[in-house]
Amino acid sequence: MDISWATIGKVMLVGIGTYILLPAFLVVRDAVLWWVINRYILTGQAQLNVRRYVELAHEWNAEHVGNTRVVSDEKGSKHFINGNEVTPEVFNRHFSRSDEIRKDLRKLKIDLDRRAKLLKWMLKHYQQESIDPINEWKKDEEQRLRNKS
Repeated sequence: MDISWATIGKVMLVGIGTYILLPAFLVVRDAVLWWVINRYILTGQAQLNVRRYVELAHEWNAEHVGNTRVVSDEKGSKHFINGNEVTPEVFNRHFSRSDEIRKDLRKLKIDLDRRAKLLKWMLKHYQQESIDPINEWKKDEEQRLRNKS
């Protein structure tokens, strides 16, 4: 069988491309991908947003869900928070705080969900190991709050 040097050279180039250049490119691509993820998705601000979200959710569940009622009769109305009678002003402040918490929770949830979806898409698209640090951070923060109380 007659093999020319040109054929050997082509085979060597294919081998170099397959076994050296392609893996090197993939390593560089993955390094850039994780730099982007750490720089723009899993930031310190994202961690602060997770902490703030969990703290607000805890406050909402502990102090604002189903803990209010108004009783009216012919003499007027009475306002109750956690079974204690309060003035209408205190009751209104409580509801104002509830609205603030609900708005903040919605904003934070939108931000965190957007980050989580983008991260999931990037990891799936670039065939990386699927991780979910945002929900892990939430679990850690919830555990911290449980231990604190």
